[in-house]
Amino acid sequence: MKTSEGSIKKVLNKLKDENIQTWFDLGIFLDKIKENRKTPQKRFIGTYEDFKAYMCKSNISFITYQYSIDGVSIEVEKYTKIFSKKFTGAKIHYIGGKFFPEAEKIVPKGVKRYELSLIKGFDEWDLYKEFFFTKLERGSKTYNDLIEKFWNQTLEIVNSLGTYIVENKIRLLYLINVCSNPGNISLSLAIVLLSEFLEIPVINNNHDFYWEGGNSEIDKKIKSLSDGPRDFFFTNAHIGEVFSIIEVLFPWDSKIWINVNINNQQNEHLININGHNPARVKEIGTAVDTTIYRNTSKRKKINTFYQFEQVLSRYS
Repeated sequence: MKTSEGSIKKVLNKLKDENIQTWFDLGIFLDKIKENRKTPQKRFIGTYEDFKAYMCKSNISFITYQYSIDGVSIEVEKYTKIFSKKFTGAKIHYIGGKFFPEAEKIVPKGVKRYELSLIKGFDEWDLYKEFFFTKLERGSKTYNDLIEKFWNQTLEIVNSLGTYIVENKIRLLYLINVCSNPGNISLSLAIVLLSEFLEIPVINNNHDFYWEGGNSEIDKKIKSLSDGPRDFFFTNAHIGEVFSIIEVLFPWDSKIWINVNINNQQNEHLININGHNPARVKEIGTAVDTTIYRNTSKRKKINTFYQFEQVLSRYS
């Protein structure tokens, strides 16, 4: 990487030169990225101790939709402690669409934050309803308008997020649920493009996937499946050129990506159904450090009850 302005400008120019105007254009472009990859894409020369020294001088970023008192944020805090211990001296960055006031209780000191409203997820993502609560028809105005809005927003995120990544010399991206559930597909695509063009390795941590508890109407009829809570993600599964983008991005398969799941069933799905290389599919089960609950002071108990109050009242 040279300067942030130069690197990102170069990436944006390449992306604009692709002249993406249709869903088919985008699908062909993603296929081309996979076909034209270098082998190997990214390689570290040296021993593990050399690598550790390299990482101790690096910047590492965690990326998720929001930070609050929730399962994802608590997991991020745990991973932060682990990385800080293993790679002493590494600078940690939290990138998200929103930081709730409650997050102050769990964001470790010294962590640098970057809030980018464009990368909010689910109901707070402005294209969410058009993707999953509007039945698209090939050739319709909504169908044609959506790819334009989607691609332009992706380029905007590439510019803003990419500039931050390069300016801060971030050498590793750690994603949490960003490429497992399509809460903001523009963000997911932007991260894929930045990773591929800037050759930044990614650890993609998945707690759950969009297909867990969800099926298309066709599959439900053929296989006599019951309705599921995530069926809405398959609203436009009947349009291949649209739904294939979701299938490719969630999660992305790359030699510089490791997909980390929380159970073996997810591993088996990625390997046997999605066709991912088993060497790049790992499992880290969820866990709680129980030592912090031993001999707890009255003040800590009060804070714990306060946090539960916030969660159960949905922060209202």
